[in-house]
Amino acid sequence: MTSLMLDPPPQAGGRNRRLLRVLPAAVSLAIIAVAGTVLWRALGSIEFADVARRFEAIPAVSITLAVLLTGTACLAVAAYEVAMLRHLKSGLPDRLAALTAFTAFPIGHAVGFGALSGGAVRYRIYSSAGLSAFSIGKVVVLSVFPFAMGLGLLCGLAFLARSADGGRLLSLDARWVMLIGGALILLHAAYGAAVLRASGPVVLRGFEFELPTPRLTAIQYVLGLVEVLAAVGVLYVLLPESAGTSFLPFAAAYVIAIVAGLLSSVPAGLGVFESMLLLMLRDLDPEALLGSVLAYRLIYELVPFTLAIALLLGWEGWSRRHLLGLGRS
Repeated sequence: MTSLMLDPPPQAGGRNRRLLRVLPAAVSLAIIAVAGTVLWRALGSIEFADVARRFEAIPAVSITLAVLLTGTACLAVAAYEVAMLRHLKSGLPDRLAALTAFTAFPIGHAVGFGALSGGAVRYRIYSSAGLSAFSIGKVVVLSVFPFAMGLGLLCGLAFLARSADGGRLLSLDARWVMLIGGALILLHAAYGAAVLRASGPVVLRGFEFELPTPRLTAIQYVLGLVEVLAAVGVLYVLLPESAGTSFLPFAAAYVIAIVAGLLSSVPAGLGVFESMLLLMLRDLDPEALLGSVLAYRLIYELVPFTLAIALLLGWEGWSRRHLLGLGRS
């Protein structure tokens, strides 16, 4: 009788499995629908000639700062890739790890489904270098940690430090914003405590997994924050001076827009990211905001993506010549 009470009926288990398969797609469609509605309403009152003028009016100093911040984010990603391979004792050279990061991250970000698309690039390069599929799988899993940690921690800090501004952005009571921020910080604190206390594999609901070491976790948080702060900074420095928005509330809006884009599964969150920013940053001139976002996408996304494709093609050409040379010798 006890086993009957504990074990769910097969029909219930089947329904749960079907729900789990359908839920991600339903969430994506809902976000895309909301984003499409917001964009449709916003674009109806926007003159694209004004957007182009706002884009052209961005000062050269702001463009230069955005380029430098983009480089900082890419260097943080490369430094973490090196740290991951050293942690796994892969024996691969640091320059190969850096090359893979400069290739996998922009492609994963632009194509969407970063763990899969960026993971495919990592598999192509690392498998050719002799790394096992199991080790590459570990790299792919570990690669998503810093950005997620940086996003969550920055959002929590921003909500705690500027709860009133966060409430205005989200149309929520400031106390709710502070509560959300506190919950995010507590979640990170609990994770840090679990990492420090873990002495072996962790078993959760029948799944066994190994937490990163305290040293790697510290690297993930530091480099994740550097990457996210640099990404926020790229768009922030491209905003017009008349925006008058302080950094922390803007960072919170950026994080929410990025998360919405990731959940939508649309490549680079195209359209979703813009709609969320238009929805939250209502005090900013829409044409100016869209002009700044256009520059952001060119500098932070399109240029690194183009360079990543060139790097991947160059690596493919070099590796093929190298293999042909070995075959002739």
